Amino acid sequence: MTIDAPIMRLRCPAQSIIEVLLLEQRLIAPRGLLERLFGRSPLGADSVRCFDAARAEIAVGLALAELPREWIVFHSLPVGDSGADVDHLVIGPGGVFALHSDRQARKSVLVAGRSVLVGARKIPYIREAEYEAVSLTTLLSERMPRAATVRGVVVLVDTKRVTVKTQPSRVKIVEAADLCAWLQGLPPALTALDRLEITRFVENPALWQALAALEPAKILQRFDELESEVTRARQTRFRWMMLGMVLSTLGALHVLLLIPQIVSGL
Repeated sequence: MTIDAPIMRLRCPAQSIIEVLLLEQRLIAPRGLLERLFGRSPLGADSVRCFDAARAEIAVGLALAELPREWIVFHSLPVGDSGADVDHLVIGPGGVFALHSDRQARKSVLVAGRSVLVGARKIPYIREAEYEAVSLTTLLSERMPRAATVRGVVVLVDTKRVTVKTQPSRVKIVEAADLCAWLQGLPPALTALDRLEITRFVENPALWQALAALEPAKILQRFDELESEVTRARQTRFRWMMLGMVLSTLGALHVLLLIPQIVSGL
């Protein structure tokens, strides 16, 4: 459905996916005292994917906030009725870019043309990014004959290492830490007037579809609260694990100390 909301530029990073996450969490029974004591995660089994995706989009949003004023950034633009969205749409002197964020914590990524391996697993980043870029290019060109072609970008967060043997021809794969430098290093492609025209078009809420939402600031606050709970639960589990290791070590030392007595008794 069409939403009545402020201009789309006010949407926060990961807004669409956090909306889904919060709805899913409402179906999860609150943790009991013992579950909190032993550090059970507040996330439901179906919520983990949304939680990690939201963290990735927020991290990329923070990186994009470092761009100078001539770059315009939109976050979490909802498209269609399936719950899909454009993670970030960036309009600047270097062109128009549709960014897909993904978190691959402590994993190695190998890029060889259209093939992208995360560990031993092949992920269709290129195909998905190309499809999104073509769809947005079509949307712009239907209303704006002089609109620029949208380029797909895959932004990786928290990777162990990214090795690029060959960059794909139509999609850029970049780590979040290098994103702004790459964007600002591109040759000029759009004039200030072009950027203004495209921005005005994208800012029209009637183009996008979404669930009725909380205010962006409230959404981020709710996510921050959930993230704090997840972090505390993880820390609690870690402390229990360390305590178990200490007790196991003390038990083993106690047995070692008893061995001479056992041997002498024999």
